[in-house]
Amino acid sequence: MIVTTRMTNRRDFLRYSGAATVAAAAPAMALEHDPLPARPIPGTDQQMAIIGLGNSSAFRSGDHALSTALLEAFLSRGGNYVDAGGSSADFVGRLGRELGKTGQLFIGNYIDPADESAMREEAIRLAQVQGKTALDLVHTRDLDGFRASHGIYEELKNDGLVRFVGVARSGVGSHGQIAGLIEDGLIDFVQVNYSMMEPEAGERLLPLAIDRGIGVAVSRPFINGRYFAMVRGRELPEWVTEFDCGSWAQFSLKYILAHPAVNCVLTETADRQHLVDNLRAGFGRLPDESMRERMFDYMQAIMNSQ
Repeated sequence: MIVTTRMTNRRDFLRYSGAATVAAAAPAMALEHDPLPARPIPGTDQQMAIIGLGNSSAFRSGDHALSTALLEAFLSRGGNYVDAGGSSADFVGRLGRELGKTGQLFIGNYIDPADESAMREEAIRLAQVQGKTALDLVHTRDLDGFRASHGIYEELKNDGLVRFVGVARSGVGSHGQIAGLIEDGLIDFVQVNYSMMEPEAGERLLPLAIDRGIGVAVSRPFINGRYFAMVRGRELPEWVTEFDCGSWAQFSLKYILAHPAVNCVLTETADRQHLVDNLRAGFGRLPDESMRERMFDYMQAIMNSQ
């Protein structure tokens, strides 16, 4: 849920630019003329724009006007991946059809393990609502249930009802199970937390995803808004000009995008200005490994000072 304090803080951060005013110029110009850079899901020709949309409160509340504005801004800049849980899957699918963008949208759906007929019926229903012959991605947060019902998910794929299957889970405690699913070749795609504040997925899961050719979407780049509270009142360091960073939001997003395992980072917002700021992280230079280490140490120092 987007709360007033979070939105107010972030508006303030857009003023705390320091050297970032110059740094943002080139990405901002690119944003107006070029589509977001995209990366292929491993082993496929499916291109995924590197900035995605999480399950916005605008989608969850069914706010048609705001959701339309968000999707138009997102899709017009080449975005495609929208993570849509619960009623948002229907809502976003219908909006995509209204906008004539069904083919561009890549929707991350959630179908939890159940009996085969129920799962099949839900896949068919969602595809009809979204105007697709096959759902782009179906995943679940139920790791044990996914393993037990893996055969059903595979049948949905084999029958042409689903293109990719996977799991989405937050928390370090799930990493062992997710790694097992990857090692056993049971998933095509994984959604995990990863950032300077939650770096643990970089230790095992992200390298494993590279080795096994698994698509990766990253969630919680701002740890549900707590990141902005940490950096409130601080100016960006001058050296962010070296990787075209124009805001604290872009500071986190560019760190994540510089990891070679990441296909897409999901940003969740109900504010169009924030959306555009997030999208700018996809343009311009990304930090190299030595710069990422510098960013990480800088952020750790901020966290330790709280």
